[in-house]
Amino acid sequence: MKKITQVKLLVISFLLLGLLSTCTEPPEDNRIIIENNLSTLSNRVTYVSQVIEIDTSLQTGGLAKSAEDPVSLELIAEVEPPSVDGQVLQATDVFIKSNTAYVSYNMIGEPYLGAVDIFDIKDEDDPELKSSMIFTDSDVNGLTFKSNQLYLAMATNRDEFNSPAVVEKVRVRKGALTDETETFDVPSWAATDVEVSSNHLFVTSGADSGHVTVISLNDDEIVFSYPIEDARGVATDGDDVGVVAGTPARLVTFDYDSGEMLNDYSLEGATIDFSKSTVEIHRKKAVLALGDGGTQIICLEGGAVIEEIAPPEVDDLDPSVTVTNAASTDSKTLYMSNGEAGVYVAYTRDKFNSKDCDVDDLELIGQFRFDDLQSVNHVKAKGDYLFIAGGLGGLKILEVTEEDD
Repeated sequence: MKKITQVKLLVISFLLLGLLSTCTEPPEDNRIIIENNLSTLSNRVTYVSQVIEIDTSLQTGGLAKSAEDPVSLELIAEVEPPSVDGQVLQATDVFIKSNTAYVSYNMIGEPYLGAVDIFDIKDEDDPELKSSMIFTDSDVNGLTFKSNQLYLAMATNRDEFNSPAVVEKVRVRKGALTDETETFDVPSWAATDVEVSSNHLFVTSGADSGHVTVISLNDDEIVFSYPIEDARGVATDGDDVGVVAGTPARLVTFDYDSGEMLNDYSLEGATIDFSKSTVEIHRKKAVLALGDGGTQIICLEGGAVIEEIAPPEVDDLDPSVTVTNAASTDSKTLYMSNGEAGVYVAYTRDKFNSKDCDVDDLELIGQFRFDDLQSVNHVKAKGDYLFIAGGLGGLKILEVTEEDD
């Protein structure tokens, strides 16, 4: 376990503050396209009612195997991804707050193109696409929301910044996106994820010149920027902030209120350059998706690996397309997006946000795939919903039912 002292942190902050800047000019003409017409937006959504069968014929790799499925899934909606001049975007991240879901999109390769969708999900059987925004000059790689502000982790081709990595703050009014924006310059080639705490905005950027940049929510000033190679994702549970990094894998934790760095743990996996990884923080535990390192559950007190699930081995697929891109939990269920191998599901008798580092009897339930081996890039579970980003296959919205204990 490694720690950084507050003195060293302040020195780093002082050296880097002069290198960073913000841009508060209004958006340029045509770089943002907003669609708030509900009739037009509804054309992208297809409502279905399809039970998703979970294939339970899996090799468990040492994990327990469930005799009965404690979770049932129903596909209730499919959403076509936004497109720009025929160029189709892919979903990259999902953030859920109360009865609203926010989804980000980027473009594979050139050019820089991105988008954001806002869904009203208060009706469990009828999620409604309420607002959409396209960026003609920026990828959107991650997002979060607080106090009517949407924060977007982006890579841009706008030349007024020191590097392509930026964060854009977008005002949301009455559930709809607006062109009231402010952009923050952060180091590296792309901002990969963003998260808010009580006082700060945490931004990860990668790859070999990666950083975690902390911005004050009170005055939008950059507090400090700490170098973390290949910083890929950031999350918080209200007590700790965790950052996942790659090449090789690391978990770095920060104090929720002060932003001070606490611990830096070295892990196995995440060795593939320019890849996706995610982190969730649950009191004493962190749940990490680490690419070729699979899913790992880490105890925040000491950094020990509590449980791990290796990436799947599928006979008809190359291992490069079955790595674990994202992992998400809700209550006792763990969902893992494994590229073309689909979504894997595990279950535990303990809730993931229990007060200790135990994960009691973690069981691998099974997996499911979508048509044409659509690559699953991201998965997000919350309450009655499971959002799945199926690459160019668009967004899938599933309703989740868990059996009572």
